[in-house]
Amino acid sequence: MIVTCPACSTRYLVDPASLGSEGRTVRCARCAHSWMQRPPVEPPAFPREELEPPPAAVRPIPPGSNLPARPGHARRRKSSNATWWAVLALVVGGLGLGLVVGREQVAALWPAVTPLYEAAGLSMETLGSGLELRGVQSERRLENGATVLVITGQIANVSERERPVPGLQGTAFGPGRRVLQSWEIQPSRTELYPGEIATFESVLRNPDEAISEIAISFRPR
Repeated sequence: MIVTCPACSTRYLVDPASLGSEGRTVRCARCAHSWMQRPPVEPPAFPREELEPPPAAVRPIPPGSNLPARPGHARRRKSSNATWWAVLALVVGGLGLGLVVGREQVAALWPAVTPLYEAAGLSMETLGSGLELRGVQSERRLENGATVLVITGQIANVSERERPVPGLQGTAFGPGRRVLQSWEIQPSRTELYPGEIATFESVLRNPDEAISEIAISFRPR
């Protein structure tokens, strides 16, 4: 206990056992003042509270669950997590399905993926597979005093099943196969059954006089 001199306020650390049960006279080593120092009063004893016995079986707390959850909070969090996982699975599944179903268009835009599709055992057909360009012709004409270049041709389904008809792209080359102009051409049909033929026609007005070659190729719609 801490004892304080009433005269000079000097403080001393005293063992309560040295004061006995009734107290004793002590003297300040600084000012020589003496006084009767009583031992500290014992704190009152509080009645013991009767506690219920622990349950016979206690469910262990899962790792990482050191705090109690609010009622219903864990259930809502679990439901929310399940919803996000379901949404993620749908998005990933949709992307995967699109990459499989539209693999021909993907390969046309990015040819490097073709070996990956083939390694996965997926049949790989290039854009325009089963179709054949026939009778492609170009002719310069005068229409209303202006020169036009008319390109015509056919698309034939030479396969044994129905085929979608992609769009076409025309490219005009000059000397040294320098690209002078490119444009889009829409065929007359979007689908062809086996043996059917679609036609196309494209008109270039005021074409470059340096055009020496015309190329027609398939392109994604």
